[in-house]
Amino acid sequence: MLNYIFSQKKKKNAEEINLLKPEEIKAFLDEYVIGQDEAKKVLSVAVYNHYKKIFNNLDDNNDIIFEKSNAVLLGPTGSGKTYLVKNIAKMLDVPCYIQDCTKITASGYVGSDVEDCLVGLLRTCNYNVKLAEMGIVVLDEGDKICKKEAGMSVTRDVSGECVQQSLLKIVEGDLVGVPPMGGRKHPEQELIYVNTKNILFILSGAFVGLE
Repeated sequence: MLNYIFSQKKKKNAEEINLLKPEEIKAFLDEYVIGQDEAKKVLSVAVYNHYKKIFNNLDDNNDIIFEKSNAVLLGPTGSGKTYLVKNIAKMLDVPCYIQDCTKITASGYVGSDVEDCLVGLLRTCNYNVKLAEMGIVVLDEGDKICKKEAGMSVTRDVSGECVQQSLLKIVEGDLVGVPPMGGRKHPEQELIYVNTKNILFILSGAFVGLE
C-alpha cells in the first residue's frame, strides 16, 4: 500500500510499491461500477501515471524530476464520477476528500476558504501530513467556479474568478498553511503546512454547454 512508504525512514523505489497497473485498476473498478468503461480506463491511466511520477521523484537515484499532473472528470450529476475516485482511493489506501466547490468563496467572504479542501483531507487521515500529501482531492462541481458574466451586478467575483486564482497555486503544487480546525486564518494562529505537489486534484463537473 502507498502509506507503507511513510512507515519507513528510507525512501522506497517505485518497484517496491504495490501500485497496480492501469488494467488492474480498471478491473478493480469493474467490481464496483457497471458501465462507464471509457471513464474507468482514462482515470486508471491518469492515477497510475500520477503515482508513478511521484515514486520516480522519491527515488534519489533519478536525476529527472517530473512535474505533477491533475485530471478532469466530465459527466452529468449521478453518473458516478466521485464514486469512481472514492473506490480508487480505497484500493490504493490513500486519503480522499470531496470538496463542494459551490461553497468556496474568496478569502474574507462568507463561505469556505480554498484551503478547506486540505483541512478536509487532513481530517480523513487523522492529521497525518505525510499521508495527506499523497492523497486525492476531488473538486466537485468544479464547473460552477466559472467566471461570471460581465453584465452581472457584482463588484467582485468572489465565488468565480477569485476562487479560480486562489485554487491555482494549490492545484499546481505549493506549500500551503492551513488552520488545524478549518475556518478563517488569523495572525496569531498556528498553521499546519501541507505540500500539495504530490496531491492528485481531480476537477469534477457536468460542464453543461462545453461542447
